[in-house]
Amino acid sequence: LGLAEVTMPTSTALERKCTLLMPTDSAGVPPKTEDLMKQLESKKDEDKISAMKKIITGTIHGEDMSRLLMPIIKFVTQSRNHTLKKLLLIYWEILDMYGPDGKLRPEMILVCEGMKKNLVHANEYVRGSTLRFLCKLTESDILQSLIPAITANLDHRNAYVRKNAVLAVFHIQKKFPTLIPDAADLIEKILETEVDSAARRNAFLMLFHASEQKAMAYLYTNLEQLPSLGDSFQLVALELIRKVSHTKTFAQVKSRYLKTIYTLTESSNPVAYEAANTLISLSAAPVAVRRAVGAYTRLLTAESDSSVKFIILGRLRKLRRRHGTVLSDMVMDIMRSLSTPNNDIRRKMLDLCMRLLSPRNVSSVVGVLKKELVKTDTPSHADSKEYRKILVESLHKCAVKFPEVVPSVVHLLMNYIGDENQAGAKDVILFVRHIVEEYPKLRVPVINRLLENFDEIRSSDVFRVALWILGEYAEDQKVLNVALTTVRELVGPFPLTSKKEEEEKEEKEEDEKKDMKTTAKKEVKSKVLADGTYASESAVAADEKKEESEEDEKKLRSLIVAGDSFLAACLAASVTKMILRFCAIRGFGTIASNSQVARGLLLLSSMLRIGENSSDKKTQLDRDSRQRILTCIKALLYPDSVRAAFLEKCRKSFHSMLQVQKIAEKNEDEEEIDDAKNVDDVIMVRQLMPEKEIYDVNLDQADVKKAVGAETSTLDINSKLSRVYQLTGFADTVYAEAYLTVLDYDILLDILVHNQTGEALQNLSVELHTSGDLKIADRVQEHTIAPHESKTIHVSIKVSSTESGVIFGNIVYSTAKGIDKKIVVLNSIHMDIMDYIHPATCTDTEFRSMWAEFEWENKVSVNTDFKNLTEYLDHIVKITNMKCLTPDVEQYSECGFLAANLYACSIFGEDALLNLSVEQHKSGKISGYVRIRSKTQGVALSLGDKITSNQRKDSKVSQK
Repeated sequence: LGLAEVTMPTSTALERKCTLLMPTDSAGVPPKTEDLMKQLESKKDEDKISAMKKIITGTIHGEDMSRLLMPIIKFVTQSRNHTLKKLLLIYWEILDMYGPDGKLRPEMILVCEGMKKNLVHANEYVRGSTLRFLCKLTESDILQSLIPAITANLDHRNAYVRKNAVLAVFHIQKKFPTLIPDAADLIEKILETEVDSAARRNAFLMLFHASEQKAMAYLYTNLEQLPSLGDSFQLVALELIRKVSHTKTFAQVKSRYLKTIYTLTESSNPVAYEAANTLISLSAAPVAVRRAVGAYTRLLTAESDSSVKFIILGRLRKLRRRHGTVLSDMVMDIMRSLSTPNNDIRRKMLDLCMRLLSPRNVSSVVGVLKKELVKTDTPSHADSKEYRKILVESLHKCAVKFPEVVPSVVHLLMNYIGDENQAGAKDVILFVRHIVEEYPKLRVPVINRLLENFDEIRSSDVFRVALWILGEYAEDQKVLNVALTTVRELVGPFPLTSKKEEEEKEEKEEDEKKDMKTTAKKEVKSKVLADGTYASESAVAADEKKEESEEDEKKLRSLIVAGDSFLAACLAASVTKMILRFCAIRGFGTIASNSQVARGLLLLSSMLRIGENSSDKKTQLDRDSRQRILTCIKALLYPDSVRAAFLEKCRKSFHSMLQVQKIAEKNEDEEEIDDAKNVDDVIMVRQLMPEKEIYDVNLDQADVKKAVGAETSTLDINSKLSRVYQLTGFADTVYAEAYLTVLDYDILLDILVHNQTGEALQNLSVELHTSGDLKIADRVQEHTIAPHESKTIHVSIKVSSTESGVIFGNIVYSTAKGIDKKIVVLNSIHMDIMDYIHPATCTDTEFRSMWAEFEWENKVSVNTDFKNLTEYLDHIVKITNMKCLTPDVEQYSECGFLAANLYACSIFGEDALLNLSVEQHKSGKISGYVRIRSKTQGVALSLGDKITSNQRKDSKVSQK
């Protein structure tokens, strides 16, 4: 930062000291100095106002307006127009008050006299605005002559003047402590008599920074009156209490302050939040934590701003790590925020509550979730489908952690197995699958309830999971009989053709009979329909018959006949498992077993003929499904060789998957615990530390250090050098290189420009342009660079998405000898997508949902010299900065094939999905494809280019 200030040119220094941002049309022609001088000399205030606005705008953007300083002092400072006075203060703020020799301009004496007149002006607005301006002034030579007038306004009758006078004293004392050595004593006297809330707050804030002891003495004296002193004063008082809370003197009066803070937790929303934060920093007692959590929960329900709710939930999430027991007792208060209509807040809040579950509160939590689930059935409930999905996931987590609530939960959720929302119904059936595996005692009642609601299922995904459950866990003979009967009823009669085809066939036969009976007469009666029109009774009967036939057709049958090959294969596997298990109970070769086998073979052979005579390829089974059905037929005919694969190995694989999920959840919970320290870390004992260092270990200070980047890990020299881009060649008259720093939504570009010639380069400017979602935020100033001199130019660029961006441009300059400008073209800088994305986690269901939703896909062929599948996967994870969602990938190293899912999220909330499908040939070569999907085209293309250029061992992998 110090280097940036030293090398910054004069025009940029003016912008740095000014607090005003004003947009202008950079393409406009700057006004002439003569025209502006005529407007300033005009007797009309409107002309002077117009001239002042143009002068301020031009000065901010580097125009030389120094010739107009004396006309402004002569014609504008004497004006009584308040708009002109305000513009004049802005002009003094941006004006460079020092001459080329570094000394104060002589004209500033007249400016000081004008400011003195404003400080004793009869109008309170003029006094207050001038005092406000003095807070921004950084010239001690000017401020020194104004000190008596500033301090005199501390006793002014108007509160607006006193408030700004206190602020002026505060900022002067902070920048130049020697100018007002008795500032703390002055403010302390004012506090004793001040009645205005804003002025009192400013005075106490100044005393807080000038003398903590005097501020604490005043606060201790007026502690009982603190709840009635106003919100702004209370916030400053709470900040002071947090700062001195670790001193020895505060420990003696800590109990009195705690009582007052207890009262402030019931104040207005901002004060209650800060009071809760202060309470937690002062005490770790359960009573104090419970009071603070109570304030947080009240804010969750009372505050309407969603951002505030997210902040409070994040605060509660951090509290759970240290005070989980207290939060567990107050989980019902936290769940009151379910009344919010924002599903993101509901999801985050329920995620917190699931981590606070205990045997004492699980029944109450489940009761609330069940009531909320019932409420989603009402048509008036907004976002009922998404909210119902969130509730089902939460009930699933409750049942997994506490088996005693499973009976009351599973039967309620069974009612939603035929939900129109496919995602919600799938969550329910996945929950049922988990329950029947984890709790064997509940298998029979759960499967019986599933069979009762089997005909209500409408989704193919739900059908597949439900059929898998029947095939794996229908073990009792009675349950097997009912399951097989239910499946056959839903499949319907053979052959497996749709109702439409059957009706067309019947209509053809009827038409042939009608043509043969030409003498027969048909009685036609007219009938009035619901809309008042007339129709023949035969036509109405035909329409009613068609509607009834469509309603009578079973959903499972219609899906299979429509060509759902995956569902047909799942049905074949499920029926085969149930029949094999039935035969194992009754014995192979018995009459009952042979009967079931024959019915199963008829069903499987009928499915093989689906779409056989149809010209529509969509209704025909694919090759993989046909092969799977043929395998099932072989298993029924020759069960000895495949019985173990069908009845045992599948369930073992599912059990292993659940164990991996449990381990992953456990590891995720352990990662959130940040209290663990290394063995050789220094132990900080607060009681043994010097008093001046006690405050250094405060948690708030740690947060501040993190916010400014003091705790972030430093990059090694290779990573830093990889961010240096050479913009011009060594033989060019101007050598330029840039160092790139990415800070989330901003890109900071430090351009080093070196004059390699023996003459001065005048009006040198760097003209930058961008493509993609990049935008130049700063207007680069012109510079004059001496021979063999270097300048550092700082440019800020805004980023709005992860789209691939390019920075390009040129350097324009002129020399003292020539009039024409010369141009040096710069090399372009291509932004790296790795600066914007970070590894993230999502469930398999969410991954599949996003995979089906995202429309942009980039398919990359694998071309690598890696010889190990897992090593290649690790390489892809490294170069894409994504997280592998597929567990236990090490076991595929010797299988010859590997399929894995990777996921990442950008800082802008964009999701990136990657599927790796590779196989290893006998020669050791790896082949396959990497498929990338995203909602935006830029993410998919950028990741694909990254993989294509870095998927070999000898490629250079860019690391952050």
